[in-house]
Order: sequence, then structure tokens, then C-alpha cells
Amino acid sequence: MAKRRDRYAKLSLDYPDHPKIAVLSDAAFRAHVEMILYAARYQTDGIIQNQIAKRWVSDAVTELLNNDTSAPSLRQLEGGDYQLHGYGEMQQTRQEIEQKRQIYAENGRLGGRPKKTKLVSKAVTGSETKTKPEGEGEGEVEVEGARTRATRLSDSWTPTTEHRDRAAKSGIDLDREVVKFRAYVEDKGITSKSWNQRFTRWLMNAEDYAKRNGRPTQTANPASWLDTLPRMGRSG
Repeated sequence: MAKRRDRYAKLSLDYPDHPKIAVLSDAAFRAHVEMILYAARYQTDGIIQNQIAKRWVSDAVTELLNNDTSAPSLRQLEGGDYQLHGYGEMQQTRQEIEQKRQIYAENGRLGGRPKKTKLVSKAVTGSETKTKPEGEGEGEVEVEGARTRATRLSDSWTPTTEHRDRAAKSGIDLDREVVKFRAYVEDKGITSKSWNQRFTRWLMNAEDYAKRNGRPTQTANPASWLDTLPRMGRSG
């Protein structure tokens, strides 16, 4: 049977030691890990259906819903289903898996993985090809853009028009949030594949925090505990 390269989940080595995870009971800890594995296996992008969540004891689910005031490991959606916090940042999404499958399918079309073959990279917008040194994925065809490298936040980055519109509608002090956001990611040495998407989630967390606590949005601290963990394997 062929090996399924997309059937896995990641956990960092210090995952059990994070303050938000360390306080969990054994049942809640196990439930969180099993939820991550379930979402990865069935490619739900971190969504746990309400009927599926019933397999775990209610006390464990309650712990995961309340193990952090601003960014708990689990949150309940309006329809009753649940969502694992930060799943899409650390685990493979359905879209990413499909992109990899396309790459593997193209490999097969070209004859699989012959030995000592250079990596061929095909640009999406043109027919020109490039090669990499041997040993960097021999025989593999990679669609350009399918694997985006995470980078540090550049000094030139600024919020988009959509960010400004969202902040205005929610009464958020955008300039203040930008300063907090930049200070946070620089202090933690965080990298990201899409800083615009990451800042959107920051603003969403700020909105949720303000709604739950009945406080002005400007006092919110939407930073995710996931950002304190290594890039590899965080899902909280």
C-alpha cells in the first residue's frame, strides 16, 4: 500500500509544558491531542462537529473552552460545532494537502522519483523552468507558490484597506493595534507566510476579546499562545 504523505499532525516538543496546556487535566489533555489528530485525519481544518465532540467527556471540552481568557484552545461556533484555536497556522489545511497531491500526481506523470535527478520547478504563470542542486527533493516537481517560505515582518509592511475598514467598523484603534502587533511578533521572533492574514486574525481576536469582556477594544490583547511555541507542531 502506498504511503499517505498527507496523513500526519505536528506537535512541538514543549507543547505539554505551555502554561495553557499544563493546567489541563489528563482527560482534557488527551481530548485536545485527539481532536488535533481527528482534524488532521479527516482534513476538517480544525473544525470538530458537535456530534463528534460528544465522544469526549463534557468536563474535558469545558476545560478546553476556558483554559485561556483571550485565546482558549477550543471555541464553540454559532451552530454548535467547535474550532481548534490556531489549527490552520500549524497543521496542514485541506487546500495545502490538495496542492501537494497535485505535485505528487505530476511527479507520477513524469515517472516518479528517479535517482540523482534535479528538482524541476515550474512557474504557474510561464513555461520557463528552473533547477535546484541535487539532493533538494530529487525528481520532485513543485508548483511555484505551493510552498511559501515564512518570513519576518518587514519594516515596510502596513495594514491593508480591509484592515482599516474592519477596525473602523469595530471601533478598534488601528494604529495602536499595529504598534502592539509589530512589537509582539518582533519580540517573539515570529515568522509568517502571510502577514496580512495574520494581522486579520489579530484584529478578529481583538474584537472577540472586547465582546466577551465588555471592554473597549483598544485594551484587548489578542496575542495567541501558539506564537510562543516553535513553528513546528503548534496547535492550540
